[in-house]
Amino acid sequence: MGKTSGSHRRKAKELGAPEAEALIATVPHLARLLSKDQVGQIQNMLDAAVLNPMYEAAYKKAMKDAVIARAGNLVLRDKAKERRAHRILRKRVHVSRNDGFIRVDHNKMLTADALVPRTNNPDEAEYLAKVRETLNAKGVWLRLDHPWSAKGPDPTVWEFWFTLGAGGDRIETDDAIIDREELLGTTLLGAGYYDAVLTGHVQTKLKRTFARFDREYDRGWEWHMDLWTHRNDTNGLVLKASDWLGDANFPSMSIWKRAHNLRMKAWDANSGGDVIKAQVYLLAATHVVEYNSQLLGDYLNHTIGGAEKAVKFLKVAKGAGQVAEVVLVVVGVGAGMKVLRAAGTKAITQEARYEAAEQLVREYAKREGISMAELKTVRYVPQPKGTILGNIKGGHSAGYGTGPHKWP
Repeated sequence: MGKTSGSHRRKAKELGAPEAEALIATVPHLARLLSKDQVGQIQNMLDAAVLNPMYEAAYKKAMKDAVIARAGNLVLRDKAKERRAHRILRKRVHVSRNDGFIRVDHNKMLTADALVPRTNNPDEAEYLAKVRETLNAKGVWLRLDHPWSAKGPDPTVWEFWFTLGAGGDRIETDDAIIDREELLGTTLLGAGYYDAVLTGHVQTKLKRTFARFDREYDRGWEWHMDLWTHRNDTNGLVLKASDWLGDANFPSMSIWKRAHNLRMKAWDANSGGDVIKAQVYLLAATHVVEYNSQLLGDYLNHTIGGAEKAVKFLKVAKGAGQVAEVVLVVVGVGAGMKVLRAAGTKAITQEARYEAAEQLVREYAKREGISMAELKTVRYVPQPKGTILGNIKGGHSAGYGTGPHKWP
């Protein structure tokens, strides 16, 4: 890259080449990113665009005027005139296409929160750290070129823009400041965010866990509804006698409402990026489904001929317990994970899971200022004959609630 001389600068200005400083000033905050040499590099580009075509045209005319004779492909020129023509060509401002690519300090361009996670999803923090590595490796580049025109480029009209890497994705910003949306608006980083965060490990696990929870909830609710319908279609005296002989009380359908409410709060939290809240609320919801299923299974065991049907509910309870295990480890946070790791085995006992869940919920409620009445987890204690069903471990809520698709 050469440097425009004073005479060249004056001539370029006469021909309409803009001042580099004036052009730079059209982009807010750009001047602070550029060194004196980089400003000179831009000025050379601006001057060369109007001067070089003029010198090249003069060179061609001088070479033509230097011709003495022609014979086929042989051209004889006056040596003095030919030297004069080459002197004209040497007046060109020496620039290359690469001069239109200037790497700038992206750290001066990023807003303070551009790479700060907005959620507590660990996948987001990990991905944004990779974005910083990408920026350090590829850099942000200032591009200088003519805007597109159907008539061809105008040597006096220029525009700036920024790219991720030299010649990479354009960063859509109107100034020399890049915020999170503009950064992730690039194809490379935006697609990476979708893959690593929106459909990453944590979200994939959570959404699968929600789906599995819904299946267990639906099975439990529907079988409970079948029992309720059957009871209404059957002779009341027979039912009363059956329940009385087994000392059983039929659980109300309202026991599913709390599970539904907790599940929906978990879903809303996850949609808003709060995966910790989603984990805690979904965990509490699974314990309600497990409790309800064990309650119904125990009820059927206490009725005449109900043992076979009780197995179905116990399967739902087991499935809900397995969902709770997944929830506890899906993001690897909280007291639950610590307890499970301390167990030193892949097998997780129901008691260990309960302890882990209760500690996780208790710490979360205290940290977030949430009433324990809302999040209190439940444990079902099987009851011997001669007692009223539905008792739970002392100090625990009965957890009556409703399912995802059945309650407003």
